[in-house]
Amino acid sequence: MSNSDTEEYENVLVLHNLIEADLMEKLLKEEDIPFYVRPWHDVNFDGIYAEQKGYGWLMGRKADEEKIKAIYTDRISQD
Repeated sequence: MSNSDTEEYENVLVLHNLIEADLMEKLLKEEDIPFYVRPWHDVNFDGIYAEQKGYGWLMGRKADEEKIKAIYTDRISQD
């Protein structure tokens, strides 16, 4: 997340695993879209939430939400 961005970041989509997180990071950097990955890993619970909820949130600006979701759907999602 860039310090120069004054817009608030919000949860855009759930990342299911570390591979999705790494791929989205690469793709969003190529598109120059600011983002932040917020993993749900908690040392105390040793990642038990990952099986229930996924890896974590991909957070982005509201203005970029549709672009981020389109990149995820077109390039990563296998649904």
